[in-house]
Amino acid sequence: MSETAVAKQKQSINKLQNNKWLIFAVTGVACFIVTYSVNSVSLALPYLAKEFGVAQSSVSWLTMVYSLIPCCCLLVFGSLGDIWGYKKQFAWGFAFFGIVSLLMPILSVSLPVLIFFRCLQGVGYSMLISITQAIIARVFPLAERGKALGCNTIFVSIGLASGPTIGGILLSAFGWHSIFWFCVPFCLLGFITTLVIMPTDEKRDRNKSLDWQGGVLFALGIGFLSVGVNFINSRGLNSFMFWGCLAVSICGFLLFVFRENRATNPLMALGLFKNRGFTFANAAICLNFIMQQMVIYLVPFYLADVLLLKSHVSGIVMMATPLMMLIFSPVGGSLADRKGTRLPALTGLILIFAGSLIISLLAVDSPLWVIIIALLITGMGNAFFSAPVNSSVMSSVPLQISGMASGMVATMRNIGQTFGVAIGTLFITLGSNYYAARGVEDGAELYLLAESRAFIFCMVLVVAAWILVMLLPKTPPRRQSK
Repeated sequence: MSETAVAKQKQSINKLQNNKWLIFAVTGVACFIVTYSVNSVSLALPYLAKEFGVAQSSVSWLTMVYSLIPCCCLLVFGSLGDIWGYKKQFAWGFAFFGIVSLLMPILSVSLPVLIFFRCLQGVGYSMLISITQAIIARVFPLAERGKALGCNTIFVSIGLASGPTIGGILLSAFGWHSIFWFCVPFCLLGFITTLVIMPTDEKRDRNKSLDWQGGVLFALGIGFLSVGVNFINSRGLNSFMFWGCLAVSICGFLLFVFRENRATNPLMALGLFKNRGFTFANAAICLNFIMQQMVIYLVPFYLADVLLLKSHVSGIVMMATPLMMLIFSPVGGSLADRKGTRLPALTGLILIFAGSLIISLLAVDSPLWVIIIALLITGMGNAFFSAPVNSSVMSSVPLQISGMASGMVATMRNIGQTFGVAIGTLFITLGSNYYAARGVEDGAELYLLAESRAFIFCMVLVVAAWILVMLLPKTPPRRQSK
């Protein structure tokens, strides 16, 4: 290596170390805006249905496609970050997401156009969120990585939980257009800051090419699986649409595995799944986000339809979970840095189990403080769980494919969010029909009975996640390449 190259590398390392917390803050901005956009549009759906003169089921695609597109694209953009370099992709991601969010309300003269722009917003989501954890893993040394990843999860949880609150306020004050424009100044700030403080990535693999065929096959598999699960709610478990989607999904995944085993530069290094730290941690992350999204999705219905709280009050109550994430995520991350993955992750699962148990026992006349305590406990549990398990994934892979690993984590998270809503809806729909057929007539009582079964299922998922965490190495392994 020439003296000039050595000097450039030292300069890049110094820039990283001097600006690591600013770079961390930019990744936090990215996590906040893309997760805020998941749930912020939910309260606007009835207004959009009236404005465009369509059924409620039609506008629900605005929510579905924003989760579906990242499921298909996150792995692709995670690998693309390893090829392009994280700075370039992050800057373009902010620019793309901001431009789409700016133009969407202006140009959407019909619902199909709005859905198209929502799909583009999902692409911007994938460009940003696929490499946030890879950036943190590359910027922070192993001794600080758990704490940094723990703090990063705060922005994800705040975005998910505050979306309905912020979206509801903007909808009431300025109309539905402002829900999308809210992201634009954050994107501008992120774009400028990324260009100024983030050094050019000298470690990217310039000789690697993207496995587009693998990307298409993976998108086929995960896309049809997600759509098929949604057909269960609308057409039933025995519907042709569900089983047709499932068959196409299985074919897509089988062809994807066949392709990846023979690709020169595979989209997903399938050999990583021989590493139990990588495999079990990713599975546990998916289960955790199913549980987390079921809380975010189902509890507001209890607050609005059973306790009859106003929307802004419900929004404030729901902030209990991200508040606990804000306080305890750094604690969970620091504990993982000192004690390894198992202790904080298992502690988190115990707390999540306790929160789910409390919610499953709620009654029509339960005091508000009970649900607040349940949300606080659940938020604390997520804080202790997320950082250690994320750190376990990022520490189990070589540095040069950290973008692929980050994309995998983001994919598992997004699959969990998508399935959390689908499974929650399935339990409420089937449960309500079951108890209605047995003579329960009160709407609040029907919802509570169905919700109780949903959170009993959450407790089953906690047990499954507990087993996966117990199978993880006691401490996250150090990177195979520095």
